Amino acid sequence: PQALTPSRLPPHMTAAPGGPIRRHRVLSCLIGVLVLAVLVPVIVLGVLDHRSGDVALRMPTGDGPSTWLILGLDDRTQQAEGNDIGDQDGHRDAAANADVILVATRTEDQWHLTSVRRDVHYSIGMGLSGRLGLAWRDDPQTLVDQTCLTLNIPADHVVAVTLRAFVDLVDALGGIDITVQHDMRDERAALDITAGPHHVDGRTALAYVRSRQGRVLIDGAWVDDPEGQDGRARRAGEVFGAVVARLRSRPGDWFGAAWRTAPDIRLDTRTHLWELALLAGASGADVQELPLTQSPDGFYSEVDERTRSYTEGIGYTRTC
Repeated sequence: PQALTPSRLPPHMTAAPGGPIRRHRVLSCLIGVLVLAVLVPVIVLGVLDHRSGDVALRMPTGDGPSTWLILGLDDRTQQAEGNDIGDQDGHRDAAANADVILVATRTEDQWHLTSVRRDVHYSIGMGLSGRLGLAWRDDPQTLVDQTCLTLNIPADHVVAVTLRAFVDLVDALGGIDITVQHDMRDERAALDITAGPHHVDGRTALAYVRSRQGRVLIDGAWVDDPEGQDGRARRAGEVFGAVVARLRSRPGDWFGAAWRTAPDIRLDTRTHLWELALLAGASGADVQELPLTQSPDGFYSEVDERTRSYTEGIGYTRTC
């Protein structure tokens, strides 16, 4: 058959600029770009998802709003060589404790952030008991179960982040903004910061959250931090909100931050790394500390009627 030269093209085809052939090629290119625009993020997210670790957990079936259980793990086995993050207890445990416990609750119209003390006391029967923050070290399932059974908070998602991941995340975002109420020092946490607004790096943010033996400057005198555990819980919530706010304001940094920290993040097997973007809505939420009663010896905290009233107020109306 003869080749279709421009003079022999069928009436419905033309080589003239702007004709059907050119439009067909442009349309094909646009479709190709659209496909790539869809596939590349999916592939990238899939790769990121495989960089994070999974932890097999049986999630509770109790009623309640959508709930994220966010844990900061004091995991010395994950600490990079030469990157001493600081240990105010003067030791290095081989296992991970939940040093920070934060609950993000999403109801129909708003988010609630609740900071939970790690020394919450729970009972498992036959005279046996434990402290919530230490439960992860023994069995992650125990921490999830007791958050539900003891606090009446059933989790839908679990995110566990090591200290190194926290430092790397803040640094990958170029630091975060915090506001310090009083000049504060804590030698064991390597913290020395003045009152007022600060833009801090990952190490400083971590020290600010973890300080539990700090001293503050009040009326010209250095005194033990009067907030105690309450202040620690409050600062944890403040820093979480600052990180989420930074992510929202710098969406271009999300991939780099996720790639850098994913190996030190563990998720329950039903949760994917890309779902963490859902937490962006919590950045503007006020952080509340879960009301608890301190034991007479100050060694642990216990659930009381105020605890139940608080959890019911944010939607947890039925026990696990």
